[in-house]
Order: sequence, then C-alpha cells, then structure tokens
Amino acid sequence: MKYLDTTIFNNRSNQRYKTNTQTYWTRSPCGSNSSEAEKLSKEYFDEIENDRYSSHPWILDAINNFNLKDKRVLEIGFGMGTDHLGLLRQGADIHGIDLTLNNSFILKERLKIYGFNSSLICGDAENLPIANESMDFIYSFGVIHHSPDTGRIVSEIHRILKPGGKCWITVYNKHSLFFWWSVFLMDWLFKGRYKYESLKERISKIEYLNDNPDLVIKLYTKKQFKILFSKFCTVDCSVKHLVKRDIFYIGPYIPDRIIDFLSGLLGWYIIIEAVK
Repeated sequence: MKYLDTTIFNNRSNQRYKTNTQTYWTRSPCGSNSSEAEKLSKEYFDEIENDRYSSHPWILDAINNFNLKDKRVLEIGFGMGTDHLGLLRQGADIHGIDLTLNNSFILKERLKIYGFNSSLICGDAENLPIANESMDFIYSFGVIHHSPDTGRIVSEIHRILKPGGKCWITVYNKHSLFFWWSVFLMDWLFKGRYKYESLKERISKIEYLNDNPDLVIKLYTKKQFKILFSKFCTVDCSVKHLVKRDIFYIGPYIPDRIIDFLSGLLGWYIIIEAVK
C-alpha cells in the first residue's frame, strides 16, 4: 500500500528538505535536551554523554571495539560530537562532516574542553568534498535516513573508502516494535491521526519537539538497506535497541529478558557493517 512507503520523499525539492533538516537540528541538536547544565560547559557535555551511553550502551561497545589507531576516519553527521569524541579516544585521525553549521560550532567548543582536534566540515554528505579512496573507516549513526537521497550518500561512502576500508552505518528500522506498535497502530490509527495527516507526515514528527511534517525521516527494512550497499564486498546487517518507554502503554510490563531478546529482532536501528 502506497501510504506504507517510508523511504520516498519527493513532494518537495531536495534543497527544501535539506533546509528543513538544518532548521530542525539547529534548534534541537541531538542530545541537547538531556542536560540542564550551563550550555557548552564540561558538565553539560558530560551529562549528554552519560545519558547517551546509558540508554544506548551498545553504541559505546561498538566504538570501543573499532580498530582505529592512526586510521583516517570520517564521521558523517557528527551532531554535538558525543560519538566523535569516542572515535577520537580510539586514536583515530578523524574528520567530520555535518549539514548544520551550528553543530560545527558546538563540537569545536567541546573539543577545546576535552583537548582534542578534528577536521570538521559543514557540508552535504550527498556530495562529499573528499578525495577518492582516502578514508579507512566511515561512521554514521542515525543520520543518512534524513537525506532525500540516501542512496547517493552510500555511493559517496563507497567512493571515498580505500579498498578494504570499512563503514559502520545505522538507520531507523521499519520493522521495529516502536514503529508498528507505537507509531503506526497506537498513535496513527487508534488515535485517529490518519484523518488529518499522512503516515509519512506522522513519521516526520518522531524526532524530539519536531512539528514540521516535511522533515525527512526514512524507515528502512533490512532488505531495503542492504540493497544500497550492493557495491561492497561484504555486508553484515543487524538490528538493535529496544527500550520500554518506546513501547507505548505496555512497555513497563514487559520483562527485561524479553526486551533484550526482541531488541535483536524488532529494535529501532538497523546497523550495516560493510567492507569495500
């Protein structure tokens, strides 16, 4: 059914969608709502980091297991830089690109506090200003599903990776409990939102405090996402992240062991680990 498509955004121009993205993430940088400390202070950044890795411990586990010592690494969509710092702590020669200028300013201030340096670019990942076969590793968490042309970003990732280079990329999972139970069934159908907004408009409002129905938020199935990586030599795909608060009404009553089991089947993130 057409209304169940969650990957095609073509009602606006690509530039209009990107402007929406810049506007939203400038107003609400990812993680900024998890601290009430003085903005851009060390306490502020520490609280944001603690919140992120207490709710998403598997991200930190992944970063700590990357072999990045002296490797040229690019992060696509660094946001406020929590994962960027994690990558730097692994000894990477790290670079970053983000569509939102405000994120560059925030991360530069953060790096000063923690004594790190990074090469940051404000730019568009659909057209990476980076030489062919120049990166050993590319990292992107929850970013490229906000692009009107996600496939082009994956092609750019392939272009700039060295032969044998790796990438670790996540997007939102369509076949997740959060989407089908909380968003589609409970909110869109039972609450009657379908009467005045499309499913894609509802999905656009998933992000914290967003009320713009034209923010690009794509949900992929594992099959759909793997197809984008068809040029790569090897592609491993997995699913993670399910928390009780995201399962409306019934989440608090589900035993932890069942949550842990379901997270690998119906979690909110699809993770691709691919080798060029």
